[in-house]
Amino acid sequence: MISFATIFVTAMVFGQGTAQPANTASPQAQVVKLKAQKAPAFVMGDQFEKEHRCQECQGDVLVLIYGDRESSEFNKQLGEMIHLAFHPTAKNLAPEKARLAAPSPLPGQPAGGRVPDVKAVPVAIIGKAPNLVKTIIRNEFRKACPDCPVWMDFNGTMQQSFGMAAGVPNLVVIDTAGQVRMAAGGKLTRDHLQELVDGIQQLRQEAVKP
Repeated sequence: MISFATIFVTAMVFGQGTAQPANTASPQAQVVKLKAQKAPAFVMGDQFEKEHRCQECQGDVLVLIYGDRESSEFNKQLGEMIHLAFHPTAKNLAPEKARLAAPSPLPGQPAGGRVPDVKAVPVAIIGKAPNLVKTIIRNEFRKACPDCPVWMDFNGTMQQSFGMAAGVPNLVVIDTAGQVRMAAGGKLTRDHLQELVDGIQQLRQEAVKP
């Protein structure tokens, strides 16, 4: 089976349609829709040492935002914009309250039905490290992000599973059924963000169709 890394890198036009090494800089930012495939069943811990899986978010749309240190500020801004797009009442709230805001309703959804949420999850790409260093890094993330779980990739899982462009945001969207449906990478513009938001909204609406 072709790997997600190859799908991601090729679809993102890294090298004009020729698969490049997964950790390649992106000359062209783009949002792409992918053929639905079941998300990899990896396990990843956060800064509080709680384990997470993609499958734990079934019923909601999961957006994994990841990259290297150079992309961290872009990733933070991207995550905030995506969260506000689907949780408008979170605007101007403190972080611990903003992340608990209710998702926006879906037009035409039957009354009383559950509204699929959109969960934007930051993933820190760290790489191999001794246990002592891992502990130090987790402690730093606890101080910096006390209210938001950050998945911590010490094993190159994201790059192996989905591919990664260096120095820019990387993003994968997993639908409510646990399938990879979209990917994005590069320095995304406002138009790219709107395309991404529209695609995620379509996935939410798919989930409530009879």
